[in-house]
Amino acid sequence: AFSFGLWEGAVRQWGTDDGRRRHGQWLADGQTFIAGCDASGEDRLEVFRDGIARTLPWDTGRIVAMAAAPRSSLVAIANHRNEVLVGDVDNGELHVADRSDHGRSESLAWSPDGAWLAYPSWTSARHIAIKLHEVATRTSTLATQPDFRDYSPAFDPAGKYLYFLSVR
Repeated sequence: AFSFGLWEGAVRQWGTDDGRRRHGQWLADGQTFIAGCDASGEDRLEVFRDGIARTLPWDTGRIVAMAAAPRSSLVAIANHRNEVLVGDVDNGELHVADRSDHGRSESLAWSPDGAWLAYPSWTSARHIAIKLHEVATRTSTLATQPDFRDYSPAFDPAGKYLYFLSVR
């Protein structure tokens, strides 16, 4: 069974006993919970809202990381196919933000306004750069030079600075 609760009040169970659910995230509305589920044999995104569960028809691949945007119904997904996907849970749109031929992204970070997604992208078999995906234009660009192994991006609370770790 899939259940979660708040610190106050009773635990609420949504969903059934079939499949594993992973990478759970609350959407910005505070009423919608999403999680990856493998009940069908393939990872799918389940949406829980108002006591009702539904499965999105997205082909997400095996989900390795997921992050909900802070001010919208957008969710970013990194999968085993080395793709970074951005989808809108409310309108059902999903697009590939980026894909690497060398490795997968395992950390995703939204800017506080939800306009940008930062993620590590393998640019070669030895190098990882941080990329920024602009949601409005659906374009991605390098934020760091692909000379090292940059990973774990994070925005400061105001969204003015982008932090990351690097192996140099």
